[in-house]
Amino acid sequence: MPTKTLTVDLPASEVASIEAALEGFIEKIDRSLERNKRTQTRIDKLKAGTAVIRARAQARMEKLCGKSF
Repeated sequence: MPTKTLTVDLPASEVASIEAALEGFIEKIDRSLERNKRTQTRIDKLKAGTAVIRARAQARMEKLCGKSF
C-alpha cells in the first residue's frame, strides 16, 4: 500500500497534547508487552514442569501395568 502524507497546521499547545498522548499510548503498549513476556515465561515454566510430571506418571504406569498408555 502506498504511503500518504497529510500536512496540518495545529497550534503548538495542541501538538504538545497529541505528542503526550502518543507517548502515553506507547508506554502502555511497552508495559503490556513486558507483562506478556513475563506471562509467557511463566507458561513455559509450567509446561516444562507438566512435561516432567507427565513423564514420571507415564513411567510409573508402565512399571505398574507393564504397558504404555
